[in-house]
Amino acid sequence: MPIRPLFLLLAVAAGVRATTVEPPAFTELVGEADAIYRGHVTAITARRVAAPGGASVIKTFVTFAVDRAIKGSAQSEVVLQFLGGTVGDDTLAVSGMPQFAVGEREILFVQKNGTQFCPLVRMVHGRYRLQHDAASGRDYVARDNRAPLNDVADVQLPLAGNALTMARAADTSHALSPETFENQIAGEVQRPSHPVAPR
Repeated sequence: MPIRPLFLLLAVAAGVRATTVEPPAFTELVGEADAIYRGHVTAITARRVAAPGGASVIKTFVTFAVDRAIKGSAQSEVVLQFLGGTVGDDTLAVSGMPQFAVGEREILFVQKNGTQFCPLVRMVHGRYRLQHDAASGRDYVARDNRAPLNDVADVQLPLAGNALTMARAADTSHALSPETFENQIAGEVQRPSHPVAPR
């Protein structure tokens, strides 16, 4: 099946935006999120959906079971809509889009789900993996590139691989625990002067 021009336009536009996304400061990450959830992925499906002009695009729907809503209304699950995916022989690839697998545990900073091409704050910068270190037996927080998060100030560091990132990725001993990260997020949410995310 041939790809329609709108398909290509959306893919190119999304790819350009993905390569120019700047990492947020921690206050921006929390402030720009409409909701912040801790939980795990339970299902992933891709299908065609209608797009303006009578065309269609492929979207991937990630079902996320919510253990806790750190910001936003409490709910048992949320279905996140990402532009791109594979349906049959057709694939719409969006550069820089986070990729998920069923069973993965996450803390997600959600923004404008269903109305923008990626429902996370600044794409991969709004996704934090909850990992387990078998050697120490402790859980820790990692960024999208699996580098351990040692301090909330580190959310502003680039995700692209460099010597510092690689060195940190090999050492999880100083990484934040999920509980510590969650508590710092909650503290930021509760600050009286905290900015309200635009709607």
